Amino acid sequence: MKEGERVITCCKCKKKVENDNVNGLKYKAKSYCIDCFFDSFEPDEVDKHMMYLTFQEIAGRTPSSSEWTQMAKLIKEHKWTWRKIELMLEYVYLIEKVQNDEGYGFIGILPFYEFQAKKFYDEVRLVEESVCEVEDEEIEVIYGRQYEEPKKEIKLKSIDDLLDWSEEE
Repeated sequence: MKEGERVITCCKCKKKVENDNVNGLKYKAKSYCIDCFFDSFEPDEVDKHMMYLTFQEIAGRTPSSSEWTQMAKLIKEHKWTWRKIELMLEYVYLIEKVQNDEGYGFIGILPFYEFQAKKFYDEVRLVEESVCEVEDEEIEVIYGRQYEEPKKEIKLKSIDDLLDWSEEE
């Protein structure tokens, strides 16, 4: 930390945070660690703010009032959620790398990619589940050693037992 720089702490738990939207974030002029942010607000409000952060990251600006209206319309009329809008923004602009076309607007283009995005995220979910299944399986470690036949003990016999000395005389 540089000299004169103010330490930012979570307004709930007082843990030191960085407002980098990963370890901590600023919401309504207060700083939160991620855990406290998720615990402090309703899931819908959390999803709305996370979508807002994604929008800012992708577009490089805050949503305009008409874009907020378009998003509200998607939620009300098409039964979308803030999380779905966030995923659609990521799919259209980060995965498909679509260039912003003023014809439909930044938000208006999202419904045109709904089918492809659903297919993509279904495949991602299947891959994640298959990886989780492998991780969840209990791994049994078996230690072994190479099979060796038991060594036979060699019994030494006396030469006297092998030869009958009585016959030679």
